[in-house]
Amino acid sequence: MEPEQREKLPLERNTEYKNLATNTFYSFLINYGSHFFTLVYSFLLARLITDESWDFLILATSYITIIVIITSILPPGLNYALNYYIPRYLALNQKYKIKSLIRNSLKAKLSFLIPVFIISVIAFNMFQVLFAINLEDKITLLYILSPLIIVHSLTRILESINRGFSRFNYNFLYLIMKNLIHILPLMIFFIFDINITVEGIAIIVMISFLIPFIFNCISVSILYLRIKSSETKQNSFKKDISKTFKYGSYIGITDLINRTWKETQLQGIGIFESAGAVTGYNIAINYQSLSFYSVQSISIPLLTSFTSLTTKENFDKVNKIYRIAYKITLFLLLIITGALFFSIEFLLDFVFLEDRLIYSNILRLYLIAGIFQILGEFMQAFLNAQHKVKITLGLKVFYMLYYIPLFFIGLIYFGVEGAIVLGLLLGNFISLVIQIIVTYKIGKIKLNLQKIITQYLIFFISLATTIILKSFIYKDLSLRLIEDLGLTLFKNFDFLSIGLFLILFILLNLVFNTVSDTDIKNFESLLNKERFLDRALQKGLNGLKKFTRG
Repeated sequence: MEPEQREKLPLERNTEYKNLATNTFYSFLINYGSHFFTLVYSFLLARLITDESWDFLILATSYITIIVIITSILPPGLNYALNYYIPRYLALNQKYKIKSLIRNSLKAKLSFLIPVFIISVIAFNMFQVLFAINLEDKITLLYILSPLIIVHSLTRILESINRGFSRFNYNFLYLIMKNLIHILPLMIFFIFDINITVEGIAIIVMISFLIPFIFNCISVSILYLRIKSSETKQNSFKKDISKTFKYGSYIGITDLINRTWKETQLQGIGIFESAGAVTGYNIAINYQSLSFYSVQSISIPLLTSFTSLTTKENFDKVNKIYRIAYKITLFLLLIITGALFFSIEFLLDFVFLEDRLIYSNILRLYLIAGIFQILGEFMQAFLNAQHKVKITLGLKVFYMLYYIPLFFIGLIYFGVEGAIVLGLLLGNFISLVIQIIVTYKIGKIKLNLQKIITQYLIFFISLATTIILKSFIYKDLSLRLIEDLGLTLFKNFDFLSIGLFLILFILLNLVFNTVSDTDIKNFESLLNKERFLDRALQKGLNGLKKFTRG
């Protein structure tokens, strides 16, 4: 049977599909919950400290993040190896290997992490003049945040262990705990109009990461002790680390490139642009994540499911899930991106205060650039589950050959907006073309390119039509309606444009049948009818199916 014909058959429910749905659900909550708390945090910071102090906090955090990135390659890709091998060993019922893998992984991580932490603290003291170029007299921020080098690095390992055991709900719990500790003190300072220094905020940030980390350590320790196996033998330290090195080193370097590239953009803007530009770009990164989390919410659980299915040699199910999940996720990404596009002024005014509306164009461009990244996430999850990690790294290195020069040419000659257009929008589009070819040639997965192109065209047509109608017909209508209702706090909430875009986008997708009745049934098969949100979503899907049938 041809791939297109198999895709039209509904997915049967089994344990792996149920795990994928549950993991995706919690991954969705983790990603969007994290962003919600980030917006609340930003709302409070915008009212508690100046832009200059905020820049210092962002740059100090960026330095710490760069060190954490360095620790991720010591040993390389350890967390990704845990994501791969734990579900693999569970599928093979080799529990004794899981226990030794966890123990030896933590030993290896600590043996590198502790020296790096000590060297980093010494470097902060020895090279204060260099750090003062960006931080000026706020070098103390580095010392306050330095414990995060250990906490962040080990938290990534603990989260990987939880994901390997499909305990995404535990990671969500620690996210809630961290942000409550993070935000509640700042809220008290804001409500009672108490002054706080940027150093005080840094202390709160450090404590908010430390406490959930301690609870996570206890939880994983209990999990480790409860692993029972009839096998008495254990893998040696050398064998486990050698295995994780062979798999994780390539992914670790890929991750290093990804994270370093993000920090390089921030540091580059800090050097070539005026004060405040770093804050604007950082807001754009966080805002674009609101749409891209719809992709990451399924790409991370996909690695766990793809690994388990590949171990059992269920390649047909892997290919089918890949195509269907990509199609539906692209639909969600585009519809969320469109709604966010017309919400930018409201977010900047409501969360970050009105004077930050100058960053509107930066947010729009960064948001649009992100819609071409989706296939890369799916392809990476697929290749990593297939143990084709060398290809993943090779592609990432190749991408950087044009990302870096395009971004900095745009930044130097045209400013931040030029950097986004050349380095990210154009760069992401080139990468998408490459990823389509790799998916077909190496992954042996034939995507429906006609429907993919149609979905992108529908998005841009809906976006352009809404902008034109707003400019010539109802430019100030939303504002007048809001003022008439006495809701001046929401004066920049363009609900008419959001509504019009959603109507146009959904209608055009129905007309061109980009998402069929069978696709909706396949998506329904991943839902857990015992969960309230899933039941509510299913009712909405039932209504949508009536239109697709028509």
